[in-house]
Amino acid sequence: MKENFEQQHDLRKQRGEEKYSVVHVSIIEATIELLDSKVFTDVTVPLIAQQAGCSVPSIYNHFPGALPEIFQHASATVRDLGFRFNQEKVNQATGMDILEIMLEGLSEVYISHRNMSHAMASYANYAAVKGGWMPTIATTLEPLFERVRKDQELPVSVKELAHLTSVIGRGLNHFWSINGLSDEEYLELFSQSANMALKAKS
Repeated sequence: MKENFEQQHDLRKQRGEEKYSVVHVSIIEATIELLDSKVFTDVTVPLIAQQAGCSVPSIYNHFPGALPEIFQHASATVRDLGFRFNQEKVNQATGMDILEIMLEGLSEVYISHRNMSHAMASYANYAAVKGGWMPTIATTLEPLFERVRKDQELPVSVKELAHLTSVIGRGLNHFWSINGLSDEEYLELFSQSANMALKAKS
């Protein structure tokens, strides 16, 4: 009897977690879809709820920080998509081409989600006060620099190069998002972020 009750409890818990996850993902996907068609200032919590097919209270249950928190998670999803965009080419590359190809794919994805970058730039200060806009891309770049180190000597640690590349990339992303760079200039410069970091440390 007790074992049967525990099994039913576990099943209810599992179903609840699955439902929560589905709604969570649908909110993020709805936000990305809306930002692809509207400027971020026109994207509201009720609009996201309508697009995601859930209630406004449900949005706040998943994202108590409202729009800044939703945009943070949506931008992280877009960033992760960018990391995987040229994955096959990255896997086959050697030397600094590894970083250049990955960063080119990331910048192409950012360009295709332009309004997300506008939202990121606008909410960056708020997010920094709350503990940071998003995890630095440096942690993703470090293993790639480790691969580079197998092909060529690096002047400083992998950690330093990954951090500096991340700083350069964020600066370029911000400048492009406020129309300081054309798409072509941004794509060219962003894809060279790791090479810029390498030259700066050489």
